[in-house]
Amino acid sequence: MVKLSVITTDALVQPLEDAFCELTRSNWGIEKINDRLPPELFGYFDTEGEAKQAYEELRERFSTLPAEFSIEQINDCDWQNEYKKFLKPWNYQDLHWVPVWMRDEYNVPEGDKALYFDAGLAFGTGDHPTTRLCAMSMLDYAKTCNSADKYIIDAGCGSGILALTAKLYGYGKIYGFDRDEEAVRVSAENAGFNSIPLDNVSFEHAGIEKALAGKQADIILANIISDVLCIYADVLIGAVKDGGWLVLSGILAVENDKVKDYFISRSNGRFESCEGLAMGEWSRLEIKMKG
Repeated sequence: MVKLSVITTDALVQPLEDAFCELTRSNWGIEKINDRLPPELFGYFDTEGEAKQAYEELRERFSTLPAEFSIEQINDCDWQNEYKKFLKPWNYQDLHWVPVWMRDEYNVPEGDKALYFDAGLAFGTGDHPTTRLCAMSMLDYAKTCNSADKYIIDAGCGSGILALTAKLYGYGKIYGFDRDEEAVRVSAENAGFNSIPLDNVSFEHAGIEKALAGKQADIILANIISDVLCIYADVLIGAVKDGGWLVLSGILAVENDKVKDYFISRSNGRFESCEGLAMGEWSRLEIKMKG
């Protein structure tokens, strides 16, 4: 077993992750330890030749990836768990996201809520700022309303972390979708880790247009790369109820104003307010529709 690794840029993280989700089975993953260090693209392969060929194919699609890379031999028994050392618990208000293998060692304060998860290499782990920014919006919103009366949609649900967090906070109806069919299985698996009943939660393998057709939610969380957000701006806006919220993440901080202006221009007069928040090089937008 060999590991190919190369340093990349924050701007490529979301496009690469989206590309990996298109694959039935991906050998690739991305490590982002903190905002001070650049992300690392890595992949595990049976042979050095397979690794080099796979990287050249990836560079054909993402030409800004460096030509130089490193390859190291690793023990077969270690590679599947190597990503775990980079994931750490995270909390906001009374919510704690905890890798499931840390369940016994992480102390959740009395009265707080915890979501235990294991996303593997190909899915959202909650470790990325864009996922955290969405969670913060959802928790803040829950404090302003009776969440049991609210319908929330997790667009691009990945491993289901945001949708399952919504369940913990009592949202009345929850729908998560992703264009990667494996996301549905992983989301259900994470529900099992937490003994969360899926009585008012559903997950679907679908793209944005199919998933949102005929639906309107009180809050939509869309953690998707900004180019895709803009392509489907009309669909996303149309799926938010009057007086509801559209939370957009997956936006580089330097692109925040551009995305904001575009969504306001497409709101057909429904826009009431829009606030942005950055976390490192990433950002979100909270768009409130007129009631």
